Amino acid sequence: MKSRFAAIISGVGMLMLGLLVADHAPAEPAGPDPSALSISEMETSARDQVNKMEEMLASSFKLLEQAISTSDVASTAIRNEAITAMKGLVKLSEENLMMLQQKKAEQDRDAVEHEYVKISIAAAKVAELYAQVRTASGIDVDLEDTRVERTLDIESTLPMDVGDVSASNVTDAVDVLPDPPSHASPFI
Repeated sequence: MKSRFAAIISGVGMLMLGLLVADHAPAEPAGPDPSALSISEMETSARDQVNKMEEMLASSFKLLEQAISTSDVASTAIRNEAITAMKGLVKLSEENLMMLQQKKAEQDRDAVEHEYVKISIAAAKVAELYAQVRTASGIDVDLEDTRVERTLDIESTLPMDVGDVSASNVTDAVDVLPDPPSHASPFI
């Protein structure tokens, strides 16, 4: 009973210590803090992000066409699925950019910041989907390339002149009995 109580007290103490330490740890910002940017800087950055997303989408369509032309069913399916999600995010980001511009004209900083954050999140997701599209067909490997990038050196302590080590030359083979299987519980 005393040991259980001591274990509970030490567990609660460890939890409290972890919470205190985590409270003082500085958080790393994921990107530029929107509160540190001006309204026009947020608009410019959001427009650049939307343009970059559109470029990624156009490049993804070209990669999809390549997969279709090579009849690669797996990469075509992966790319098609990712492109569908990308199209939706790009369309929403374009609408959010228009809303951001409208709120900029109204000088509503909180609304501009909100739309900027939505566009930034969509841009991060589109970049992730674009990486999936680019790597859908796997890593390009040229199997006919004869260049060797690394060599493998094996250091062995076996003598090189051991002769024939096949089992046919062994005449006095000893019957080997395996150990009985170990059980999960010693009580069975």
